[in-house]
Amino acid sequence: MNFKTSPFILFIFSAILFAQRSGIVIDSTTLKPLEGVNVTAAEVGTSTDKTGKFQLDVKAGAMLRISHVGYELKTMSAEDNMIIEMTLKVLQSAEIIVRAGLSEESLQRTASSLTVLTKQDIARSSGDHFQVLTDQIPNLNWAGGTSRPRYFQIRGVGERSHYFGEGPPNFSVGFVLDDMDLSGLGMVCLLYDIDQVEVFKGPQSTIYGPNAMAGLISLRSVNPTDEFNAASSVSLGSDHHHRIGSSLNVPLAKNINFRIAGLKNYTDGFRKNISQGVTNSNRRDERLFRAKLGLQPAQNLSVLGTVLMAELKNGYDAWAPDNNVDLRIYSNDDGKDIQLTYGYSLRANFEASENLSITSI
Repeated sequence: MNFKTSPFILFIFSAILFAQRSGIVIDSTTLKPLEGVNVTAAEVGTSTDKTGKFQLDVKAGAMLRISHVGYELKTMSAEDNMIIEMTLKVLQSAEIIVRAGLSEESLQRTASSLTVLTKQDIARSSGDHFQVLTDQIPNLNWAGGTSRPRYFQIRGVGERSHYFGEGPPNFSVGFVLDDMDLSGLGMVCLLYDIDQVEVFKGPQSTIYGPNAMAGLISLRSVNPTDEFNAASSVSLGSDHHHRIGSSLNVPLAKNINFRIAGLKNYTDGFRKNISQGVTNSNRRDERLFRAKLGLQPAQNLSVLGTVLMAELKNGYDAWAPDNNVDLRIYSNDDGKDIQLTYGYSLRANFEASENLSITSI
């Protein structure tokens, strides 16, 4: 008798301990049910249906975790017929400021069609050149024929090359780095110490003239600040790749700050020239130096000066008539894609009043 009734008693005891607890989850503001809310306890869990209801096999008093994207996490004891109110959670994020327009404005307020990549986006891409970022920007393409992107097209409009017989240059897509117009010289856009990339899709001729009829690519490096900091990075890879970059920010005096950055990037180019018996005919040998000085002589006046030097001694030997997958090439003469760039810019901004700002570049 005892042997036959023991399983039945155990079943009744388990049902009492682990009865289903039910409830409904609603928005605390609208009082409407929420679908897809996660309700978990220890190793069991469920989610709410379209009416906000859920059922979970837990004992009374078990701690429940209730979570949903955009709402604050809640913990509470399990009961029968629970009514759970979820409170909206504001997700904090840094405001993105667009700086290449007529005036600085929030990305949410700008009327232009554009893509903005922040310093964090650039770091996640692990890219050493703007070429790497082009795949992340819709409607942006670049023409081949150079070791690095030099000619860009936005929505199909832009320069393809710059060979003799094609007429005067008309780039259509402007390229600006730290207020320096480098349209047609896009090779210089190495990404080290770059703070933000802005790509405008559509005419920007009001500010940048005919070079920006189809759009504008604007890069800004990190500005000097009033805090001392230094950083460096080293990257090593196959094909004799090495990349060394360093930056230094120094406050020279009150309201006078200086920043300097340098980069050396080299790789053999992942090609083997059978004709010449070399492996570096498609090399990339690139150096960058940039210095920035920030002044604030008055509370409503700021001045920023930038000096740039970039030297690219790249090879260009990438084509083979048999289009083989072994990256073998047969040219008997090295192709070269060399660019030496010196540039400077000076930007002064005067806040005349709350509603009037004068900028000179």
